[in-house]
Amino acid sequence: MPRLIALATAALVFTAACTDTSNPSEPDPVLGHCIYINIFSNAEECKEYRGAGWSSESGLDDCNGQLESAFAAGSCPYEESLGYCLFDEGEDDMTHIVFPGDDVDDCASSEMGCELFGGGEFVPEARCEPYVDDQDMDGIGSGGSVFQPGEFVCSEPAAGDSVGSADNGDVCTWSTIGGCTEEGKKFIDYAECTPVLTQRPYVPVPPSSFKTAENDPLLADANFLGEVDWAKTQAESCGCVCCHTDSIAPQGASIWDTEAEGIWTDSFTDNGLAIMAGWIDSTPLGAHPAEDNNGFDRTITGMPTTDVARMVAFFEGELGRRGRTQDEYSDATPTGGPLHTQRIFEPSACENGEGVDAAGKLTWSGGGARYVFVLEEGSDNPTAPPNLDLPEGTLWRLDVDYRDEPINDGFTYGAVPAGSKQTFPIDGAPKALTPGQTYYVYVQRDVAIPITRCLFVYEGEAASGGETVTDEPDISPWNDTCATDDDCSGATDFCVKMPGAESGYCSIHCDGLSACSDAGAPADWTCNAVNCDIEEYTWCGPNDEIEASGNFLSVCD
Repeated sequence: MPRLIALATAALVFTAACTDTSNPSEPDPVLGHCIYINIFSNAEECKEYRGAGWSSESGLDDCNGQLESAFAAGSCPYEESLGYCLFDEGEDDMTHIVFPGDDVDDCASSEMGCELFGGGEFVPEARCEPYVDDQDMDGIGSGGSVFQPGEFVCSEPAAGDSVGSADNGDVCTWSTIGGCTEEGKKFIDYAECTPVLTQRPYVPVPPSSFKTAENDPLLADANFLGEVDWAKTQAESCGCVCCHTDSIAPQGASIWDTEAEGIWTDSFTDNGLAIMAGWIDSTPLGAHPAEDNNGFDRTITGMPTTDVARMVAFFEGELGRRGRTQDEYSDATPTGGPLHTQRIFEPSACENGEGVDAAGKLTWSGGGARYVFVLEEGSDNPTAPPNLDLPEGTLWRLDVDYRDEPINDGFTYGAVPAGSKQTFPIDGAPKALTPGQTYYVYVQRDVAIPITRCLFVYEGEAASGGETVTDEPDISPWNDTCATDDDCSGATDFCVKMPGAESGYCSIHCDGLSACSDAGAPADWTCNAVNCDIEEYTWCGPNDEIEASGNFLSVCD
């Protein structure tokens, strides 16, 4: 499979590694190399460890984090290659990734994979020089950048738009690939594409060649044209436009284009239409709950919509125009590429000392990490935010901010190393590990880039458990049932109600934990929020709301 096609179907941004064939003019010593399978393209690659900063131990450790890897001394052994991807030039821990082969059809896609997705510098062999260009792709799309979690952004309505649905009239939008602003409004007016373009690989892939005939009676069918326009406005309300609208995407629309001439959905491939209609499962891509996404639902259709049945009917009609039937897709593999394969991954026993040892030290292979999980055996694999990245059974999770350097292993389970943040549990130590019990360690270089995922048996000593609470304390008026703010008394003056609920509980707004404790809130309550910067979107409440929300909510420190 050409690398460009494989990369274009990948479901989340990745910072791919790239390296080189032996170059006698290079002054940097080659400590060794690692031959492995790229988890996104399924193609063999070879990574060379160059410079005095590498040791046999660190090179082997990094290699062990790759798929089907083998570490050996010296340069990559290929007689033929397309070129290499250079990382950290001039550093003492530089790497090259060699793309083996002699098929010049893969030259441009190798450059794309290296520079656009990996953030490296592609150095072509002579055979590839006529097939690559010098365009600067650094920072475009997911080029060289780290996955940036979306933020919940609230702002005043854009010129000409109606008042927003927030209490103060603002319009609130998730700046994510699946996030949507309010129906009838445009995503680009309320959220930036910068973080969105780090959340999915972006490539300006040409559209489908399908074209509605100029004499097709549908072109005069007002009802049909109305549905075409409705589907377009739905797309324009969501983060889809960052990659699929020609005037917005960094280098033009990828495959389908909301601005395509004529019937814009002609730009879809047949498989793309099947994803939109829900004939091909798109669950692996992740989705916001509709109630937290301005009513836009993406649990069935490939594109978020406020009317699932209407969207399904529209795209089924588009498939029907091309003579396709649902039976043809009955055995289709869910979309998402590596996100799907990572969801169904079955872990095996850890090797190379990975896991938590008897002294409590956590070890993994593959180098620096941004996401570290310890889970119960049998837990689902953590994959795509916002709803698939904290599976039930998670005991402990550490995150590293996208602006900070990744962390390395060697610290104790439950201890938060500098440069990271414990995101589960929100407060306190994680659940103690039980001697003799099997657990699952899952470590990611970045979202959708696992480097260690295996099962280990904990052989350490059991930690003492906490006290068991048998009776609920009386915390009135906090947590009293309410329908409006007027129902609350004493120190409380705000009725906290989840979206769509008729009743809630009494509390107050807050700007941090101290505001809750100073006002007399229960000791185990935190300052919870949709957006910590806006007081109206904060309240004192039970900490377990955060996990129950799938991390849609956050805690204000």
